[in-house]
Amino acid sequence: MAAAVVAVLAVGIPVAVVNWDRGAHEPDDRPTVAAPSQQGPGAQRPVGSTAPTTAPAEEPTAEEPAGKPDLLTPAGVRAAVAAVEEASGGAKVSRFVVYPEYAIAEAMVKGSTKRYDQYMYRGGDVAVRQGPGGTVFPGSVPVDLDSFAWDALPALLKRAEKELGVKDPTSRYLVVSPASTLTNSDAGMSVYLSGAYGSAYLAADAKGRVTATYPLED
Repeated sequence: MAAAVVAVLAVGIPVAVVNWDRGAHEPDDRPTVAAPSQQGPGAQRPVGSTAPTTAPAEEPTAEEPAGKPDLLTPAGVRAAVAAVEEASGGAKVSRFVVYPEYAIAEAMVKGSTKRYDQYMYRGGDVAVRQGPGGTVFPGSVPVDLDSFAWDALPALLKRAEKELGVKDPTSRYLVVSPASTLTNSDAGMSVYLSGAYGSAYLAADAKGRVTATYPLED
């Protein structure tokens, strides 16, 4: 009987996990990809896997506000950035991930270059602090979200759909990564597409210029 109770407890309590990659640009579990078709500063060839883990492992369960815009647009990203800045008191982050429905930021604690808090944005005017996040990965240089050319996002998404080889993508998201003194890489943004057979992404600099593409292998 005791064993049965333990089993119920083990499987009956869902636990939300937010898994943040601490690498310089790409997730540790990266998609199975072909050789990059373009190269640029900070571009690195990922190793095999089927799903990047830069973003949270599970979508948050909080109710989403009705009628909110797609955040994967210039206006949507800017709204998320503005809300995070208002809530955190600054524009510096160590990571910023945007899905169509929500965005998550590792926003630097005011006055610190090492400690960050996690914020969730789901539309509207308010980003909600999720709690203390921790300290940045060694060598990471927090990046200012206001320094990115968000108007380049539609072209990046279109190019990703055309060149990454992910048919009927079931997930798409944007990852903003900081510069790193360890890898001598600049801050940048990457567009990820995931589908039934894996994931792929393209990397760009802060101005939206593509530096590398990592398509899904045939």
